[in-house]
Amino acid sequence: MRALCEGFAFLLLFSLWSGLGSTCAAQESPKFDDYFVNKAIRVELYNIGNATESSVVLRDLYEEAVWPESPRSLISPFDYGKFAIKLFDEASGKLIFYKCFDSLFSEYITTDTALQGVKRVYESTTRCPMPKGKAKLHIERRDREHTLAPVLKIDIDPADYRIRREAIAGNDITFELQQTGPAQERVDIVFLAEGYTADQLEKFRGDVKRLSDFLLAIEPYSVSKDKFNIRGVFRASAEAGTDQPRQNSFKSTVLNSTYNIFDLDRYLLVEDNHAIHRMAAQVPHDVVVVVVNIDRYGGGGMYLDYCTTTADNTRSEMVFAHEFGHTFGYLADEYIGNVAYNDLYPAGIEPLEPNITREVDRDKIKWKDLLSPDVPMPTTTAAENARSLVGAFEGGGYMKEGIFRPQLECWMGSLNPNAKLCKVCQRATQRMIDYYTK
Repeated sequence: MRALCEGFAFLLLFSLWSGLGSTCAAQESPKFDDYFVNKAIRVELYNIGNATESSVVLRDLYEEAVWPESPRSLISPFDYGKFAIKLFDEASGKLIFYKCFDSLFSEYITTDTALQGVKRVYESTTRCPMPKGKAKLHIERRDREHTLAPVLKIDIDPADYRIRREAIAGNDITFELQQTGPAQERVDIVFLAEGYTADQLEKFRGDVKRLSDFLLAIEPYSVSKDKFNIRGVFRASAEAGTDQPRQNSFKSTVLNSTYNIFDLDRYLLVEDNHAIHRMAAQVPHDVVVVVVNIDRYGGGGMYLDYCTTTADNTRSEMVFAHEFGHTFGYLADEYIGNVAYNDLYPAGIEPLEPNITREVDRDKIKWKDLLSPDVPMPTTTAAENARSLVGAFEGGGYMKEGIFRPQLECWMGSLNPNAKLCKVCQRATQRMIDYYTK
């Protein structure tokens, strides 16, 4: 539930890989040292609105000690999330940074509550390198046809006293389980403790090891496991567990996680998004995982932001791999129904996610190079050796009809232990690994 080389050749290669036609990917990536210092600006935002009207408001800008992402990947080749951050050099007007992100607000506006006109506020967070000189920061949002347009413009002066630079207070404990290289050349995963009491540090450390070991043992992570750094941040909660509103059970925890997001009993997230990223900022990180200390089934993954998983359910490892797929690889859910959304994938509009499509023309489908020879399109369970085929199986993105997935089974649609990630999801994930590490 969500619910190479530098420069033009590098970006052109990614554009060909992704098949998404990014409007920014054709631009030569700027040289990091020409425009940036090795620090970051974290941008804390509020998304306000309902299904028909919305706005984005700046809360604060924070300085982070390092820029952990690859300095050779300043213009993202992936046209993924519903929002984008763009940074323009003020003196030249040149685009010097572009990356997409998403927000829980993108899901909220498709719910019945939002369609009834109820306005709500959701936090979101994004980040860019610290510019050397003055710059223009744009937050852009996609419309139904996926076209980006500015919704917020901010003048950035790296000397501005209003950029918050205070140290993170508290008695958090940080640790490394795996470090295979410098942050800027690796995928850096940080696990945050949620609902662990002061005497449960070693339990958290063990949970992080078990979950990360599981992830790095499955494809495609297993073939690139030496490209990952694994860190943890432990902050003790007053009580163990998390909020379970339908069970009338509420716990005092450091990140205020809760089940019943959008009234879905299994949907477990942290709505205090800024708190997540403030806690994570203590270590270099590309991907944030919140581990919730409970044995109940549940979790959630926000595209290009963070994911949650429970620690002690019998299916926690598979749920983690599924939710991590949303957050890291921008993989869509491939199952049908049982969600709170309306028109999340509008008719006639191709989904942005790499593993679902409305296209059944074998010459146009986004995974055409992976199609099994002579596979029928669309593909049905009656096809010979259906389970091993890469084709276009109807059903995905919560919809029974009109959306197609690549293979009959995949962990993005089923937690069958034998399913694993399908070939299309594996490739999309590998491309993201390469983006962060090459």
